[in-house]
Amino acid sequence: MKVFALALALTSTLASAANWQLDNSQSSLHFVSVKNDVVAETHQFKQLSGNWDGNNAVISIAVNSLETNIPIRNERIWQYVLQAEKFAAISVKAALAEAETAKLSIGQSKVITLPLNVTIGAETAELSATVRLTKLSDSVVAASSETPLMLNTNSYKLTAGVAKLQELAGLKRIDPLLPVSFSVQFKQP
Repeated sequence: MKVFALALALTSTLASAANWQLDNSQSSLHFVSVKNDVVAETHQFKQLSGNWDGNNAVISIAVNSLETNIPIRNERIWQYVLQAEKFAAISVKAALAEAETAKLSIGQSKVITLPLNVTIGAETAELSATVRLTKLSDSVVAASSETPLMLNTNSYKLTAGVAKLQELAGLKRIDPLLPVSFSVQFKQP
């Protein structure tokens, strides 16, 4: 019985040790939109949350934290493109083994290719990301895009919403390809 209790205690200690929380204050997600083929603007989502259990990382991006620096555009994107009333968050999931960072010394980093399952609205698509993992301390790991991800709004059936946004803004075109960059930090409590 004592062996069983010891094994159970050890298992729960290891499970909680692997529970990493995303630090929103040290994380960012930006994307670039191009309108009328020549005007590029950078936007960001300001509220990210998530965790990493040592095997899988899950990040939730609050749709209403989108900041384009134009309030009416924020509202139109929330309403017509991202349907914020129906879908409060964008979800990103990745299989990431803790072994990828376990052998790194503090301050050391490595670049890996990581498949990301990104859910926007009711649609999920896989993106391949080149990610730099950096061990900042024994309790802080950073992951950042080494190169921008190219997100295609057509893959998420956002075409009608983008067309409505284009119409309301009086634009000839909004490019469906969005370069996305991110930097996130996970901390162990």
